[in-house]
Amino acid sequence: MSNVVQIDEFYFVSPQVLREDLSELKKQGFEKIINNRPDGESDDQPSGESLRVAVEMLGMKYVSNPIELPKLSLVHVDAQSDALVESEKTLAFCRTGTRSSVLWVLMKNAQGEEYQELVSQVSGKGFDLSRCSAAMEPLAKK
Repeated sequence: MSNVVQIDEFYFVSPQVLREDLSELKKQGFEKIINNRPDGESDDQPSGESLRVAVEMLGMKYVSNPIELPKLSLVHVDAQSDALVESEKTLAFCRTGTRSSVLWVLMKNAQGEEYQELVSQVSGKGFDLSRCSAAMEPLAKK
């Protein structure tokens, strides 16, 4: 899986993870997989449950925190933050990696980091968050 993007020391994002990607992710040292994609967004998407079983069979941790941008709330941000309490190499995924990046920005912002700097950092990694700003800004601390 070559489309993994490192956002900070322990947090990485990617597009949809497939069952066949998991062994390689384990070899790369990932300890936790966070699924930010709701089931049923596309026909070719594996179910969250099938991924959970495969992740846990490999001895990694699995967290389900699916989000839809129009329904993004602090509950999602807090769930993502709670999943990252321990310093573990973590891969968060959604359809493109953007929603997982949005959650990282809002988590770090809630912890006191400057919102616009976080957005710039993620944008520099190749994620255009401009289409997400309407969902993000009500939750941002500026």
